[in-house]
Amino acid sequence: SMASHEFRTPLTAILSSASLIDEYITTEQQDKRTRHVNRIKSAVNNLNDILSDFLSISKIEEGKIIANYSVFDVHELITDTQGEMRGLLKDGQDVNYTHQGEKLIYSDKKLIRNVIINLVSNAIKFSPEDSQIEIATAVNDAQVIIKIKDNGMGISKEDKTHLFERFFRGQNATNIQGTGLGLNIVANYVELLNGFIELESELDIGTEFIITLPNK
Repeated sequence: SMASHEFRTPLTAILSSASLIDEYITTEQQDKRTRHVNRIKSAVNNLNDILSDFLSISKIEEGKIIANYSVFDVHELITDTQGEMRGLLKDGQDVNYTHQGEKLIYSDKKLIRNVIINLVSNAIKFSPEDSQIEIATAVNDAQVIIKIKDNGMGISKEDKTHLFERFFRGQNATNIQGTGLGLNIVANYVELLNGFIELESELDIGTEFIITLPNK
């Protein structure tokens, strides 16, 4: 039911935009063609995100995702990921990144990257234009701490207790596209890394996720 609902919206957008492009045949209408091409690209990206979420959940259930530990530069990883996500930013949004301590850590690079992408994507989605999103990392011999903070719509006290449950959507997020799987996937990945995730949030002020991982 969830898949059917979530797929229908972007597929409808693709179909309507593709049909309308056919009607804009003159050079002067290029801006209208461009607008619909961008709408199609956005809808395809949404479909890809939905498929990725369902595939991740399937792999987690089947026990196919395991932590593969290695030594890597967490500062470099997040800087690269931050650059890759700039295309998702709304007008006037910006992502700032700060780091303290050593840069080399011992963990799973792929899982951490996926956690960052998921949380930053949410911060972008649930924050207004002209707002700041902050990523901060701190590393010592025992721990890796990752913080992602936004100035978005925030989460109510009632919703906080259910936020990491599968398919859960906050009451103030029902009009924003999403499967309700992202934070459940994040929580599973953090658990695989033997870490824990905390949440601080206030309605209409913003949200901060704090992830603490062992640095073995």
